[in-house]
Amino acid sequence: MPAVVVENILALDRISRPAEVSKSCPVMTITTAPSGFEGEGFPVRRGFAGIL
Repeated sequence: MPAVVVENILALDRISRPAEVSKSCPVMTITTAPSGFEGEGFPVRRGFAGIL
């Protein structure tokens, strides 16, 4: 994975506003990430469970 290099890590570039002609999309569903256990039994939630 490539590294991200910046001069000052405390001053990140701002994302510009989308154009006025941009299309907005409705939210289809909101779901809770599946929970499981990692390593020595630490509880975790995985946003992309089962995807390798």
